[in-house]
Amino acid sequence: MSNMNSNGGGYRDGGRDGGGARRSKFGRFGQKRREVLPEEPLDYKNVAYLAKFVSANGRIQSRKRTSFSGQNQRKLAEAIKRARMVALMPFVGRV
Repeated sequence: MSNMNSNGGGYRDGGRDGGGARRSKFGRFGQKRREVLPEEPLDYKNVAYLAKFVSANGRIQSRKRTSFSGQNQRKLAEAIKRARMVALMPFVGRV
């Protein structure tokens, strides 16, 4: 009884993949992500482009989905919030 969980679901025995490569719980930090630059300027007046980064419920998509750098993601969020305050975009849902 060397493993804590004998049914194949524990961390030490490889989990579901049959005991192949061991994954670390900090796996995402070692991977290099390809940075994507915005195709158009992130301006609050460019509503058609900003609407691509808002979900159907009106939520701003995460960096994981947009693949923007942190700086561009902050610019995107700021532009969407400004467009909402000037009433160019809705706060909730799609029109």
